Amino acid sequence: MNTNRIILLIALGLILLAVYNYKPQAVSIEIGQTAGLFDIELIDGKKWGLEEQKGMPVVIFFWAQWCPCSHNSMPFMEQAHKEYGPKGVRFIGIGIQDTQFELKKFIEQERPSFQMAFDLRSKVANLYGIVTTPTTLFITRDGKIGGKYVGQIKTYQTLSGPLNKLL
Repeated sequence: MNTNRIILLIALGLILLAVYNYKPQAVSIEIGQTAGLFDIELIDGKKWGLEEQKGMPVVIFFWAQWCPCSHNSMPFMEQAHKEYGPKGVRFIGIGIQDTQFELKKFIEQERPSFQMAFDLRSKVANLYGIVTTPTTLFITRDGKIGGKYVGQIKTYQTLSGPLNKLL
């Protein structure tokens, strides 16, 4: 009888663990749909919100420390920021799928000149259905999804084409 109770308790524990760890399926975003609004804390402690960027084109770069493609994409993202930032395009890098320690290591290695944040609980990533790093979103001046690029950025034109459309 004690063995049956132990098995029952273990089964109940596993069920509760599964329910606790359940994450809803990622949403799919479509080009032209309104971008979901979010606020996030930057690495310097300041707040950054998509709503405050209204009227400005925005590039959101989702990255991870463990991802070599994120590292390989960063020089192109940095170049785009230097060219398009002065033209009014806002850039934000959002670290996901890592610990804060690992995300900080990426920033120390890459030294980006644009705003950076950590999405440790994947709230922003889930809002946009981001499951792969790197992923780059292009948000239009009127707050719509203007483009999405999944994977390593291998040429500058991968960014400059969509960025020119945003202007």
